[in-house]
Amino acid sequence: MRIKTMVQTAAVISLAAVAGLLGVGGTWALWNASAPAQMGTVQAADFRVTVNGSPLASQGVTATAKPETSGAALTPKTPVYSIIAITNATNASGPFSLRTVLGQPTTSNTPAALASNLTIQTASMPASNKCADASYTATPTATTITKGATASLCLRMSLPQNAPDTLTQTAATVAVPVTATQIQ
Repeated sequence: MRIKTMVQTAAVISLAAVAGLLGVGGTWALWNASAPAQMGTVQAADFRVTVNGSPLASQGVTATAKPETSGAALTPKTPVYSIIAITNATNASGPFSLRTVLGQPTTSNTPAALASNLTIQTASMPASNKCADASYTATPTATTITKGATASLCLRMSLPQNAPDTLTQTAATVAVPVTATQIQ
């Protein structure tokens, strides 16, 4: 009789399990239910950097830097200063600081006599907001720009004291490499 009791017990447990599963039929519906959803839009943040208002692209940008003093003329005794404004215009939701570096400036479309005498230096904008007051060095100028902020950097173009006066009437195109790297 012992086997018969075990078979009956197993049958009752099996029936209880089946009844329990049928009684909670809502869980079966959840496993098989579907609900329509509207399409969503996912947008990645843009790594946007502008130089003097023009977007900085991987292949570079041609941006015009005007003299800090309107009508300034380059002479052996008077350097010309220009401001380069770099803006971190990203639309990222979190902190997004940039490290920007102004590389070594070069000249192009410039007469050889002017190119060999022209000295171009970069510096960070001083507290006085006048490039004439900046401390210029031979090393590239680097700065950190937080999201939404603009950093102004300075260029100084000068001629040596013994440069011929004929150089003051010539024009030069100056190229300054700008690199921007996300640091945060």
